[in-house]
Amino acid sequence: MSMWRITAIGAIFVLACAGWWTLGVTTTMRSNEFGGRLGDKVEALWGVPLIQKAPALSVQIPGSEQVRWIMPASNDVQVKLTTEYRKKGLIWYPTYWCDFSGEYTVLNDTQVAQKVRLHFDFPDPEGTYDAFDMALDEKKLSTTINTREGVNELIEQQPGQTTKFRVTYRTRGTSTWHYELDPNAGRVQNLRLAVNTNFRDVDYPEGCLSPMDAQASEEGMLLTWDASDLITREKIGVIIPEKLNPGPLTSRITFFAPVCLVFFFVLVATIGILYKINIHPMHYLFVASGFFAFHLLLAYMVGLIWIHVSFLVSAVVSVSLVTGYLYAALRGRFPWKIAIAGQLFFLVLFSYTFFLEGVTGLTVAIGSVVTLAILMKVTAHLDWDEVFTRNRKTVTPPPPLPTPEPPAV
Repeated sequence: MSMWRITAIGAIFVLACAGWWTLGVTTTMRSNEFGGRLGDKVEALWGVPLIQKAPALSVQIPGSEQVRWIMPASNDVQVKLTTEYRKKGLIWYPTYWCDFSGEYTVLNDTQVAQKVRLHFDFPDPEGTYDAFDMALDEKKLSTTINTREGVNELIEQQPGQTTKFRVTYRTRGTSTWHYELDPNAGRVQNLRLAVNTNFRDVDYPEGCLSPMDAQASEEGMLLTWDASDLITREKIGVIIPEKLNPGPLTSRITFFAPVCLVFFFVLVATIGILYKINIHPMHYLFVASGFFAFHLLLAYMVGLIWIHVSFLVSAVVSVSLVTGYLYAALRGRFPWKIAIAGQLFFLVLFSYTFFLEGVTGLTVAIGSVVTLAILMKVTAHLDWDEVFTRNRKTVTPPPPLPTPEPPAV
């Protein structure tokens, strides 16, 4: 293989990388542009990340404008989170239904009567709440509600009296759900908060308190926070798992394409050397085009059909193009079975690992080592001086000039 061929193949590889970079940037811009613009629309139609605050309880200090914050004697909160994903453009948004039920016990442990001011905030001031119910000691509160201002009630209690405050509703949110303890009290007593999900891929926001118990249920997970007397500034929260997004996934696969191509180029060059096949740089150009066809089809099909079907169709088209071309262009001398196996391994398998979180790097590392081992084995007997001088033309030196005869005397 001559140096000009190596240079030409390198130029083709750089050209292919430029094409993939352009396609990857285009796909990323489409995802980010539509994702940001449509994300606001999804929140406007469905809801925002919900933060439910615990009710705040305070008592007016006699003869003063100051208040004394008190804690509920018990906090029993039941939450059910049910995912219902929404797709806009190339992005799936993690939207969910939230069924909330909270029961709080207010105890007057003083020797005098007191009036407790209760304030309850809604998780989304602009949200919509279905099946809403609020009661004090089983007596429903049918007052008007302003979701921006919350609920304000005055509870009159005699010494030792216990009052139960209960609130239930159903609403919608996106991405995360939080429960914030009352920062005015600084502590919470007899807390039992249970979150029942219909998904098992559970994660928790940064800076949030992880559950004391997490068990698998029939539908998903049952997460429980239990504490008799807890002092913390942390919230309680759950992250709604994201669905596989075709836009960002396609961008990552596209930006990774040069790695797949360089492995296949090495495979093609090795086969050419071992089988003594004259593979022209133009052959490499069409091979790179066949690889590019995979990512081009995938980028524009994922917005129309299921991503796994898009991946399968793109892979079949690309493998057929590359293998069929090598077989036809090299007149059957190129081992097409090896070409199929190489493209399935370096293009299809490497690209599909992006569907599986956390295994892409390991798969590429193992594939690189295995490929290196195979190449070292099959090329160990080669005389590389002969390989790189095989195509050089041998220049025949001119015949020596005849020696002139001395003149006759």
